[in-house]
Formats: sequence, structure tokens, C-alpha cells
Amino acid sequence: MNLFDLADGDDCIATSRKFALKWTVSALNNSPRFRRITPGIETLPGKFSLPRHRHLRAYATVVLAGCFEESGYLGRIVACPGDVLVHSAMDCHANQMVSAGVRLIRLKWLDASGTGGLYRVNEVDVLARAAERDVDDATILLEEALARKPAPPPGRRNDWPDMLAAELAQNASMEIGEWAEANNLARGTVSRGFAAAYGVAPAVFRAELRTRTAWLRVTRGFDCLSTIAAETGFADQAHMTRWFHRLHWRATGRMAP
Repeated sequence: MNLFDLADGDDCIATSRKFALKWTVSALNNSPRFRRITPGIETLPGKFSLPRHRHLRAYATVVLAGCFEESGYLGRIVACPGDVLVHSAMDCHANQMVSAGVRLIRLKWLDASGTGGLYRVNEVDVLARAAERDVDDATILLEEALARKPAPPPGRRNDWPDMLAAELAQNASMEIGEWAEANNLARGTVSRGFAAAYGVAPAVFRAELRTRTAWLRVTRGFDCLSTIAAETGFADQAHMTRWFHRLHWRATGRMAP
């Protein structure tokens, strides 16, 4: 039995959370469908293009050299040397090379907020030397650098698909049709244009964000499943459970900048 078996039964959090955590450890942690990072410094192949894939655990990427584009819950970003991408738990994104010679540091990260972020740091050489010695030291140094609240990098795109992605990240219950009308865009244009930019329709993007929020609440909090479903915008608990299934079975990919 796992969390999904409780979809139509007793949703008392004392029971559901126990099974949710059991499912997290036994199924998700060992699932090849979620991409894993190897902490340390890595140089990526000369060419790469990675479709949308999902990570169970949070991690941070520090770009040392080269540039790549990422499109996901953080928006569309052209990440270049000095940029830091903090990916929260259950993050999903696609990657594509912009320039050759992409070299980066990947670090495990404590995901306290579930939001992630994009930053720029000046201590790239210091972080690289630390990562060569001990990735834990590099993590501490990066935490200290981000605690100083560095200015955001300029590489974030700001076209209408990115505006929609940002607003959905802030409010996953927002009606996409109403947003289209408010921005003088046809609904079909919004659906096609967003899918071209992010690799998925805006309605699916919105549902994924809802599902991630719900999953974090199930595994980290003490509310009943029906309450979480209602407060995160699902029709009911069974609807939320179906999306848990969907994210698990569609978490695919080959490599992970």
C-alpha cells in the first residue's frame, strides 16, 4: 500500500502522512524516473538538449563557464558564469546548450521554502576551489553568499509566456482564459505559444505547480488530504491523487544541468 491507495479512503493525516513518507522513501528515492544529481564539478558534453524532466530533491547549480538555457518553474533563463539556480523539491525543467564548454557545480540543497530561485554571485572561483576539495564546504560557502541577498542576474526572459508562468507560480488557481483576455491574447494563442516556450500547455503547467504544492504539504505538514486538495485548487482528493500518479510516471530525462 502507498499514499495513492488512500485516495478514496480514510484521509486522517496520522495515517496518510505515514504512508506518504513510506512511499517517498521506498518508491520515489529509488525511482529511475526522477533525475538525480551528483554533487561536484562537471563539464557537460559539447552539445546537449534535454527535454522536460523532474527532480525529487532540491539542488543548486552554480555556472562556472559556458551558457545554457533552462525553461521551467523558475521561468526561462539563460544561465551564464556566476549564475546560481536553486531548484526546489519536485522541480521540472528542460535544458538546452547556448554555448560550448558548459562547466558547473551541482550541490545538494536544503529546500525550506519550496520555491527555488535565481541568483548571481561573485565568489565563483572560491566556490570552484571549495568544490574540488569538499562539496559540503562549497555548499556552506554558497549558503553564506546567498544570505547576503545578491542581485538577480539579467538572464531571465520576460515575454508574455514568462509573465504567465510567473503568475501561475504565484497563483496556481488563476484562470488562464481570464489571463488571456486581460492581456488581449486569444486563448488558442496562449495555449500554443506557452507550449512552444515551455514544452507543455499552460493548464498542465498550472496543475503541476498545484501538485507540487500539495505534495510538499502532504509530506511536510499535518493537514488531512481532503483539506490539502481543496486548498491547493483540486476538485477533490481523488483528483489530487491522480496528479500525484501522473507526476511520478512522467518524471523522465537523461541528464541534469
